Amino acid sequence: MSDQTPLQPGWSMAEPGPAVSAFLATLPDQPRLLALGEPVHSLDAFPSWRNRLFRTLVEQHGFRSIALESDIIAGQQVNAHVTSGEGTLDEVLHTGFSHGFGARPANRELVRWMSGFNAGRDPADQLQFYGFDAPLENLWAASPRTSLLALHLFLTEQLGPLALDRATLERLCGPAAPWTNPAAGMDPAQSIGHSDEARQLRLLADDLATLLRTEAPQLMSRPGFWDAQLHARTATGLLRYHAVVADRAPTRVARMLALRDLMMADNLSAIAEREGKRGPTLVFAHNTHLQRDLSTMKLPSLGDLPLEWWGAGAHVSARLGQRYAFVAGVLGTGTAEAGPLGRLLEGLEAQVTLLAARDLPAALTQQRPDGPALTRAETLLLRADGLLLLKGA
Repeated sequence: MSDQTPLQPGWSMAEPGPAVSAFLATLPDQPRLLALGEPVHSLDAFPSWRNRLFRTLVEQHGFRSIALESDIIAGQQVNAHVTSGEGTLDEVLHTGFSHGFGARPANRELVRWMSGFNAGRDPADQLQFYGFDAPLENLWAASPRTSLLALHLFLTEQLGPLALDRATLERLCGPAAPWTNPAAGMDPAQSIGHSDEARQLRLLADDLATLLRTEAPQLMSRPGFWDAQLHARTATGLLRYHAVVADRAPTRVARMLALRDLMMADNLSAIAEREGKRGPTLVFAHNTHLQRDLSTMKLPSLGDLPLEWWGAGAHVSARLGQRYAFVAGVLGTGTAEAGPLGRLLEGLEAQVTLLAARDLPAALTQQRPDGPALTRAETLLLRADGLLLLKGA
């Protein structure tokens, strides 16, 4: 082992400003999307540090938007609150977040801070809030009704009466309960996704989405066009998702995961395009959704065979190249079972450290030049652009 003083890579987040500036300087280009991951959803520490990071990015690096792993349609309520004061804080936390994330203290603080920052500011310079997930949960997905009707309304207002009337869409969609039945997540026989109504709606949704695209040259400058595109993506995506939920194929669950992340990626691409002229966007979600590599998961109910799919980060990275950057959230465990990278990270002095992944191989070589191989999880971390290490969280 080398007798040199061990390298201490990274920057202490005791002073976030210099640390963030130093990290951004290691990237080959300014990212349009800077993605910050968390390893689990159950800790408040990671979203709390996300808030500190976002504030630094806003105040010192021109970021003007944030996108969270939450329902993009519901998130419009949060954005209306932080930009125009619509609704109360409690109301938007309850209805503007999915997955129960509105109950997280850090999200309350985020919404409050964004509202304060935006107060009295020119609308062109205000912070924008986005969800980027589809309107679905672990065991159910929403009805396409809301997005289909919104898309139909926009097209009717802009183009005049359509051959497809609103009443037909309402009749085919029916009540929400069959769509949101949580039992369908585990039992495809209880899904509405292969019903005659769902099949008809998939064709009609495709027709409406295609009409929006063919008429885009005259519509794209009109108010509401971006929202109409959002509803077109959401309606067609939800109907594809429900069809997979109803499928009995052994690849069913992996395809559900893949479709969800594809919808996430399409939403992130749209956000990046919309916000690009104003400034970069901070993205926050579970590491699995943001990494560039193939995502994997094991569910005991499905045996030991791992589920594999490409996450949103893999899609967006392929589209944006170096304009997408990913910082993986890492929880310091202090366990003896940690691999070489885990032991290196545990040896860092700061409680919270931001690291450039490119600096870690040299530190690992100095620490254990002939040490054991990295674990698969550690190899994935080294393929990120950076790490945010929290010790003792």
